[in-house]
Amino acid sequence: MSRKDTYHDLVKSALIREGWTISHDPYFLQSDPKLSIDLGAQRTIAAEKGRDKIAVEVKSFIADSQVTELERSVGQYKIYEELLQIQEPDRKLYLAVPIDAFENIFSRQVGWKSSD
Repeated sequence: MSRKDTYHDLVKSALIREGWTISHDPYFLQSDPKLSIDLGAQRTIAAEKGRDKIAVEVKSFIADSQVTELERSVGQYKIYEELLQIQEPDRKLYLAVPIDAFENIFSRQVGWKSSD
């Protein structure tokens, strides 16, 4: 099993505070080789009497190059997204990143900032 990212427990606590129940820590994908997403969570949707289900991959962005971290994170996200679509298509995948990465690399053209 891979090492937890620096912000794993912080993201987990934030999800719980927002009403999510952690259902998987980690969320194992049915794959060869064995892969896992950091967290799986769910919460009841009262109006629909159903459940919202998510999976959250946590990335710390602590390496020297945020571009390298972005490349690695996006590649990992796309692989997990494809596998999750097969395994549990109603579970939505999210990428959790620190605010400084969001405001820096994710807010620039290479991080998909829209040109609106």
